[in-house]
Amino acid sequence: MIIPKFITVLLFAIFVSIHSLAPLPAYAKEEGKLYVIGMGPSGPDLTAPRGLAILEKADIFLCPPYIQMNFPGQIDPAKVAFDPWEGIHDEEAMKLRKTDYDKWLQRVEKRKKKVFNFVMDAINRKKTVVMLDGGDPCVYGPSLYWLLKGFDHRYLEVIPGISAFNAASAALKKPMIGEGINFVMLTAPHSMFGRSFKKGDDLLKELSGYNVTMVFYMALSSMDKLVEKFSRYYPPDLPMAIVYYAGYPDKQMVLKTSLRTVLDDLKKTDEKWLGLLIIGKAVK
Repeated sequence: MIIPKFITVLLFAIFVSIHSLAPLPAYAKEEGKLYVIGMGPSGPDLTAPRGLAILEKADIFLCPPYIQMNFPGQIDPAKVAFDPWEGIHDEEAMKLRKTDYDKWLQRVEKRKKKVFNFVMDAINRKKTVVMLDGGDPCVYGPSLYWLLKGFDHRYLEVIPGISAFNAASAALKKPMIGEGINFVMLTAPHSMFGRSFKKGDDLLKELSGYNVTMVFYMALSSMDKLVEKFSRYYPPDLPMAIVYYAGYPDKQMVLKTSLRTVLDDLKKTDEKWLGLLIIGKAVK
């Protein structure tokens, strides 16, 4: 019996449709991936649920010891491969960064290659790799800026986190933008003034004509130079606040001060690193 041509075409279409809807084998769905997760400023209570869920399915962790200590119930020590920042983000490395920046950059490049080769090998073995950043990885988070610059986005997913700025604003119990405030600016001393503090005067002078909330990351080690810069264009009563250990319920401390008194007030605490500087009428 000869089957009409249109019936043959119809049967073929049904066959293709059925097989296209059939589930793929399990192995076909598996693929390796790198997650960069913003872990927030302190512990699990300020980490996004989405980020915590990914921790549960991780095969490999790349994280510094302090994050591992803050998440003992979420990070299996047996799955921690290494600290990606060893030798480039510790106290000795920070001193080297100030005294010999080029040599420090060489260390970063060497570490970047190690991280890249390790992560791609794991991805090719269909592993889920999780790199953990404090705060939010896109707001002065080191992983995306230094170690993963140029990494193939097809294998990368970034999970946002609560930044130190968010936690510090909550500690101050004030909005950072409001009536009379033109905008909020997030920066760092080296971003605005360069590592030698020889640039940025024109920008700072222009900013003095606006009501701006200025947020400085990594500022505590450069406060004397910042005070010198700001004193050229701002009055001595310019409001300032430093939030130490923002988001840490047992360590958080708020210091309200001014351009005139900030250097003396800083002598009242021994902390020289974990503090966020906020400047402007919002913190008055």
